[in-house]
Order: sequence, then structure tokens, then C-alpha cells
Amino acid sequence: MLSRSAGATPVPLPFTYPYETLQKGEGEDELYGDMTPLRVQAAPADPTRGRIWEPAYVLQNELEYGVSDRVELAFYQVMEASPQDGGGNSMTFDGFKYRARIRLAEAGQLPVDVALYFELETLHDEVSLEEKVILAKRFGAFHWMTNLWVEQELNRPWDDGQRNADFVINPTMGMTYEVAPWFQPGLEDWARGTFGGTQLSPVDGRNKQVHDFLGPTFHFNWGKVWFSLGAYANLSSMNKPEYGAAYGPVWFRTLLGFNL
Repeated sequence: MLSRSAGATPVPLPFTYPYETLQKGEGEDELYGDMTPLRVQAAPADPTRGRIWEPAYVLQNELEYGVSDRVELAFYQVMEASPQDGGGNSMTFDGFKYRARIRLAEAGQLPVDVALYFELETLHDEVSLEEKVILAKRFGAFHWMTNLWVEQELNRPWDDGQRNADFVINPTMGMTYEVAPWFQPGLEDWARGTFGGTQLSPVDGRNKQVHDFLGPTFHFNWGKVWFSLGAYANLSSMNKPEYGAAYGPVWFRTLLGFNL
């Protein structure tokens, strides 16, 4: 059985929320870091010089609080670093997120542990609602988890003529194995695809297609501090990304948590 320090809710699979919630009155700070390598022009004024690799980053800071032993609220700040032609990137503040996670029963009372997740995103160019059904089950040292995840996005909500809506699917699933209380390797799959909205170019259309990622994960738990890492291959395309693509051939996520 997984050992858990009082109040901590570690995330052993970086993209898949676990069933567990914080205990009443407990707090946690989680720092997310995403990176995927993309392609930009080597020289903005001279396309003949070809393209170079430049990573895109998304950084999130999430503060969580246990309202009760089954209800947890959280607040995010989101920042993005978009790759720029010539190398380098442009760091911008993207906006805020607010969410709730609710457990429906105590662990083991149902055939599968179930929690519900609701999130409001207020980003610089988007307002969206996100819903997840979180399912989990333990089999000795193995821990299976999945998130049935959808979003409804309203892009450019304040701009007449530019406003459009998207429906997003973002399912995740994985399993970890407890080698020791402080170390759990795993395997995780996550996908994301967008339906609806406006396609401005063929590359934009391909960005909206379902992209599927699979890779190993590693979770280290030291009680009040824990760290998770995932390295994922893009099963939809392992080729060099096109200019303007949103997904590279690989994706990395790190997650550092502090129980407050």
C-alpha cells in the first residue's frame, strides 16, 4: 500500500490527477513545468538560412487548499514562453485558473475510486470550462489512474468577429509501481485534440488534430516534498515539427510539490 504523509497529495503521473484530495485545513503548492521542442526560422529576415530548434515552455503555479476531507479548491497562475524566430523566447503571463476536486467516497468503498474535477480558466485570449471524471484503483503495489477530461473553450470572447468556440478532449491514463515508499516509476499516456473553431491555416488544422503522447514517469516522494517527471514521445508524429506547430516530437513535464 502506498505510504502517504498527512495532508500531502502527490501526483505520481504528471498529467493524470489522482483520486486523493487534501485533508481539511491542509495546503499544498505545486509547480508545473512543460517543455516541447519546436522549429523557428534561424534568421527572421532571411528564410533561406533554414530553421533551428527552440523549446516552448508553459509554467504554472498551483495553490491547493482542503475545504473538507473530500473537497479541495485550487488557484493557478499560468505563464508561457513561446519560441521566437532567431532563437530565444517571449515570456508572457497567460492568466488564471480556478478549480475544485471532489471525492465521492472513501478509498476502497466503491469498486473503483471516483472523484470529480471542475475548472474555470480565464486566460488572456480564452475563457473555458473543464471537467474531469477521475478514476483510480490499487492492485497491491500497482496504482492505476485515468482522467476522462473534456473542455469547452471560448476564444477571443470580447472581440466581435474573432470570437469562436472549441470543444477539447484531453484523456489521460497510466499506472505506477511502488518500488519503495519514496520511489514510484510508471507509464502514462495522454492525448489532446480540438474540434470546432476556426482554422486559419493547414498547420493550425493539424494543431487541432488529436495528438497522442506516451512515455515513462518517475515519482519521488519525501513526505512534505515530492517531485514527478514524465518524458513522452509524440505517437502522432515523430518527425520534425512544421513551422508554427504546437507539438514537438517529444514532451517533458516536471512537477514539484510542497505540503504547506
